[in-house]
Amino acid sequence: MKKGITILVIASAIVLVIGINVYSAQSGSSKTTNVAVTNLKEKTLKNTIMVPGTLKLANEQYVYFDAEKGEIEKFHVTEGSHVQQGTPLITYKSDSMELEQEQNQLEKKSSYLQIDSLSKQISNLNKKQKDLEREMNKQEAKEQIDSERTQLNLDLETAKIDLERKQLETKSITKKEQDLEITSDINGIVLEVDKEAINNTSEVQKPLVHIGNTDEYVAMGVLSEYDALKIQIGQTVKITSDVLPDKEWSGSVKQIDYLPKQQVSVEGSNDSANQYPIQVKIDNKDISMIKPGFKLLLEIETSSKRANSLPTKSIINKKNRKYVYVVKDKEVLLREVKVGEVTSKYIEIKKGVSSKEKVVSNPTENLVDGAEVNIQ
Repeated sequence: MKKGITILVIASAIVLVIGINVYSAQSGSSKTTNVAVTNLKEKTLKNTIMVPGTLKLANEQYVYFDAEKGEIEKFHVTEGSHVQQGTPLITYKSDSMELEQEQNQLEKKSSYLQIDSLSKQISNLNKKQKDLEREMNKQEAKEQIDSERTQLNLDLETAKIDLERKQLETKSITKKEQDLEITSDINGIVLEVDKEAINNTSEVQKPLVHIGNTDEYVAMGVLSEYDALKIQIGQTVKITSDVLPDKEWSGSVKQIDYLPKQQVSVEGSNDSANQYPIQVKIDNKDISMIKPGFKLLLEIETSSKRANSLPTKSIINKKNRKYVYVVKDKEVLLREVKVGEVTSKYIEIKKGVSSKEKVVSNPTENLVDGAEVNIQ
């Protein structure tokens, strides 16, 4: 008797569990999913490349010690001085240059004396010819004087050529003397004067004088081979800095080097990646609130167009095809779309959806074709 009751209780429990599961399944199949929707809108689609950069002065000049010029005789500027192009910065003193100049002057003086002497000898030949005619006939006297005149004229021309050479040497010495005075190549401010750099013994040479124009700044960075193909001179650049996260500056691509600056070894590979230097002109003068050398982030706009678009999160990728869920009569229908330009936020829709249709803006993995939905 008790055994029969036990079997009956177990059977009832099984039936109850099956009933609950059936009810749950039926309830689940009829449950609607809440979805957010969007629709096709015309957007400006911009593609950008992010490049780390460094702030630099647009115009700078570094003057380094040149031992071949001699010793430093004088520093003409101090830190903070305003200079114009051509302003003297430092002057060298060269003892060898002074000796070379003195020797050149003596050699030119010798050439002048020789030319003067030969000219006088030539002018005296007529008198000498008359004296010879008293000792021999006129023809013999003429032949002897003509031979002497030819040699003296040859010597005179040689002396004149030698003088011209000495005069060219004088110009060369004058140029060398001018090179002993180093002048400013730009208009700007003297940022640094380091007289001790003359005695620097390290491998890294330090500048004696550093000049910069603080009215114009540029951002310097490097591009990968892949990105270098996308960047063109004149493209718009948005510039930011972690130091001032709420600040933004604008600029444009000014220069892209034709040749790579350096090669960086790729980890785990014998290959190396070329990096191409890029220079960005900064439009805003208030960039001077940060200092040269500060790190920047350069967002370079490579393309821009107006197009009918959807949020990228609304797109479903299946087997290299693009789909969206379109809401119709409280159901979602999976529909293939043809896309174009893609950005981080939006994607161009060329075909597959009209502007009047509602598209699920952020479909979940649980959403399926034909599911009943409720628009939030």
